[in-house]
Amino acid sequence: MKILKIFLLFLFFWLQYSLWIGKNGVLDYIKIYKKIIIQKKKNEDFEIRNNQLILEIERLNSIIKK
Repeated sequence: MKILKIFLLFLFFWLQYSLWIGKNGVLDYIKIYKKIIIQKKKNEDFEIRNNQLILEIERLNSIIKK
C-alpha cells in the first residue's frame, strides 16, 4: 500500500510538471499567446500603412492622368 501511495504521488507531480512546465504546457501557451497578440497589432499597423500607400499611389496616378 505504501508503494502505491508513493507511485501515485510521483505520478501526480509528474503530471503537474508536464502541465505547467513541460513541452506544450501552460507556460508555452502563454508565451505563444502573447506573441500572437503582438503580431496581430503589427499586422494592423502594416494594414493601415498599406492603405495609406495605396491611397497615395491612387492620388499620384490621378494627378498624372490629368
